[in-house]
This record gives sequence, C-alpha cells and structure tokens, in this order.
Amino acid sequence: MNGKLVISLDFELMWGVRDHRSRADYGDAVLGGRKAIPEMLRRFEAHGIRATWATVGLLFARNREEMLSSLPDVLPRYDDPRLSPYRVIAEEIGENEKDDPMYFGRSLVDRVRESEGQEIGTHTFSHYYCLEPGQSEAAFEADLKSSLHIAHESGINLTSIVFPRNQMSQEHIDVCVRNGVRCYRGNQGGIAYRSRPREGNTALVRGLRLLDAVVPVTGRHSYPQPTQVGKAINVPASRFFRPYSQRFGRFHELHVSQILREMLDAAKRGEIYHLWWHPHNMGRHTEKNLAQLDKILGEFTRLQDRYGMTSANMSDFMPAKHAAI
Repeated sequence: MNGKLVISLDFELMWGVRDHRSRADYGDAVLGGRKAIPEMLRRFEAHGIRATWATVGLLFARNREEMLSSLPDVLPRYDDPRLSPYRVIAEEIGENEKDDPMYFGRSLVDRVRESEGQEIGTHTFSHYYCLEPGQSEAAFEADLKSSLHIAHESGINLTSIVFPRNQMSQEHIDVCVRNGVRCYRGNQGGIAYRSRPREGNTALVRGLRLLDAVVPVTGRHSYPQPTQVGKAINVPASRFFRPYSQRFGRFHELHVSQILREMLDAAKRGEIYHLWWHPHNMGRHTEKNLAQLDKILGEFTRLQDRYGMTSANMSDFMPAKHAAI
C-alpha cells in the first residue's frame, strides 16, 4: 500500500471560538481566515490535494431566519451557559453573510464544494461539546440531525465528522453511525491527546502537546490503515499544523521540519499521515502560514513522485462512498 496524506480542516469561523474569544480580540483572525480559504483551495488544486472540510452546520444558513428555522429540537443545557451559541443567534449576530461575515459562511461552503476532491463533512451543527458537563446524548443527536438536514437541503450528504475540541465518546460515535455518519477523526495517540472536557486541558497537557510538536515525545503518529470501531471508521489525527506566531520564533521551523520527517516516514512505510488545522489559524500572519503550507505540499509532491504517496479525504476510506464531493 502506498502512503497517504490526509488533510482535514475544522471549518467554523467565529462559532468555534465565540465562548472564549470576542469579535474585538479575534475577529481579525476569523476574517483573515475567510481570505485564506481561497488561497488554500488554489494550493490544494495545484498539488492534487483531497481534503475534508468539517463544517459547522450553522454556516450553511444564508441568513438568520434560516438559522432559526434549522435549530435542533433539543438544545444543549451545558452547566456553563456560555458554551451554548443560541443566545448569540438571537441577540448578537447580523442578518446575513454580507452583514456579518464572522458568523455566516455559505459562500465559502459553496466555494469548497465546487472545488475538486474536497469533501464537506460535519463539525456538528452548533460546534457541540460532547464532554462538557450538562450535555446529553439526546441533545447531541438532535444537533447532529440539524446538521444533516441543513446540509441535505444544500444537496450534500454528510458521512464524515470531526468532533469539536476533539471531544468524543463511544456513545457519540454510536449516535453518528445510527444517523449515517460513519467516518470520524479520532485523536492521535498519547495521553496528551485523549478526549477530555475543557477543564482537563491543563497547563501540563498543553505543554506536552507543544513539546510534541517539535520532538516526537509521544511516539509515531502515522498508521497502516484506519481503525474499524463497530460500524464506524476511525481516521485518527497524526498532527495539528500549528499557526505561525511571532512569540515562538524558530519553533515553527522546527515544527514544519517535524511534519516533513513524519510525512517521509509515512511515505516510506506506506502508512497514513493525517494533518489538520482550522482555516482561521491562517487568518493572522497569512503569508507566513501559507509559506509553511507550501513547504508541506511541496514535500507531498516530492513524496508522490518518489514513493507513490497519494492524497485522500476522510470519505475516501468509506467502503461505499455516499458523500457528494
């Protein structure tokens, strides 16, 4: 088997950060991410990259009225009310994408779906947090069904999921399978990457992940094939592609070098290497971030020529594909 590079993106705009960031302190990154998406798509096309865009269901809505008409039958009742986005819809966002591009993204969804090889997956309807106190299986299933419905209304059949904040349990995976979403991005190996609620992401855990980004202290993260989990298919993450920050200086050079070494190892072994990030990660220092991406995609082309490495999105691992790509 030839090695495969898998890329998945957590496509969420402001919905993914609204519980801990504001328009004032992070809106520029979200808007910058919007501008970076066409640049990423152009690069993907040039290098023959197939990618999964795990999309928050609310981004399918063309206006606030459509958002409100698509709400789940059961809303989450988190212990921390700030985690629920539904007050934001009623009180804080604009009417449509032109009015409020931080929270609406239908034009970008359409741009992705029209690009060859790009899969639209789900990132849940509301950026749902599966392991936060107060959530329930019933609320998660209602959220997932809303995501499936609003995508179906756009002619898209969702078969892949990326769980927000990488929070998941077997019960949540079972709900996905029951609703036809059979492929998911599991977490990479190592204790630092286990599914946990927000309070479990201690300074020690974050520090270990940061160290692992440049020194593989948690071991190898490529693998021979996805894991069958009951009727679900787990395509685990291998590495989070960290955005450039002036604070970390040479860290980013070391980080990209680590990714390139891991890609080479996966290509030689004929294994899968799954890289992921958020579009808004490239919303600041966009030129530097795209330059880092160019190095990675250039290396993929070299590995393709030398070792026959190929590109795959998550739905490519489905035994019988149903996704509209």
